[in-house]
Amino acid sequence: MRPEIKKIVIDPEFGNAELPHRIAEKLALKPEFMTKDELLDEIRRNPGEDLFKTAKKMLFFTENKGRFLKKCPGSKGVVCCNYYTINSVTGCPYDCSYCILQHYIGNNPFITVFLNKEKAIEEIVSFLAGNRFLRVGTGELADSLALDHLLDESGFFIGELSKRSLFDRVQFEFKTKSAEVERLLEVKDLYPDSNIVAGFSVNVPRFSAHEEPGTATLEERMSAARQLQAKGVKVAVHFDPVLMLDELFNDYMQLIDSIFSRLDPEKIAWISMGGFRHTLALTETIIERNPQSLLLRGEMFPSDSDNKLRYLAFLRRRFYNAFNGRISRFFKANPPLYMCMEKAFMWSDMKMPFPEDVFRNNK
Repeated sequence: MRPEIKKIVIDPEFGNAELPHRIAEKLALKPEFMTKDELLDEIRRNPGEDLFKTAKKMLFFTENKGRFLKKCPGSKGVVCCNYYTINSVTGCPYDCSYCILQHYIGNNPFITVFLNKEKAIEEIVSFLAGNRFLRVGTGELADSLALDHLLDESGFFIGELSKRSLFDRVQFEFKTKSAEVERLLEVKDLYPDSNIVAGFSVNVPRFSAHEEPGTATLEERMSAARQLQAKGVKVAVHFDPVLMLDELFNDYMQLIDSIFSRLDPEKIAWISMGGFRHTLALTETIIERNPQSLLLRGEMFPSDSDNKLRYLAFLRRRFYNAFNGRISRFFKANPPLYMCMEKAFMWSDMKMPFPEDVFRNNK
């Protein structure tokens, strides 16, 4: 089921922009014209039952005055996979309990769509002037595909890369918790030589149903992934956040079997696994908005480098080793598996290839 959009708002400076008017017509909505501050004031006056849920049904169109292309921020002291992100949209129609965007409820709760995405392409070209290859994706501050039937992010970015003959130098990932791949399949047909990766975040069904309301089910995500693989689109699988609780251990092993027994391992670009980690402030938000959340079970402790709360190292080792062993059953050689946001000692303990080796084989 597609997310519901109830309101289209356009920054008056960009009132003649084609995209928001086209979307408004498609949704049979009358576009409104407000600045960001005016829209924020209106939401605060009319928050509904939950300000965040209300705002997630609004699209606000404006210009990005900052940079689009940024290196993944990571965390202090962790091994970085040198991934780059493009934030062409901020905000997400889903309301996952662990989402860091909940911290922005006060000043940017709606979904913001930037109209000057051509600047992102210019930044990619500038980056490639000094670098041979770029692995980049949308989805850090949004879901890459949940609204692709409206925003056509996939068509825009892949089309622009095609114009510049950059398919051999840019690998573009679209990360999602949806099964919204209709447009992406069309884009692959239009640009068969494009280097596209569709990244699916996955978790045990019990977790997804309770902590990721409105997202596609595992069955729907895997059906979408199979369709993409059949078209020649490589798929990435992201186990993140993994709740390292004894009660869920067997569920994760069954999840791994369910996923990799249905996907073609030759068409899997990479697989990530990351234990749940979060700031103390997010704990307070979870308690306030989702007091029955599974995220609040299990003991977690602050890291000495970034003060994020994490499971103890011995528990992370247990789960990572189990994931590695179980996933390896489905691959002839080592799986293209890496850990997200882990320090060098954990990589050493796990005896896993570093991220650059995983990605070097998937260009």
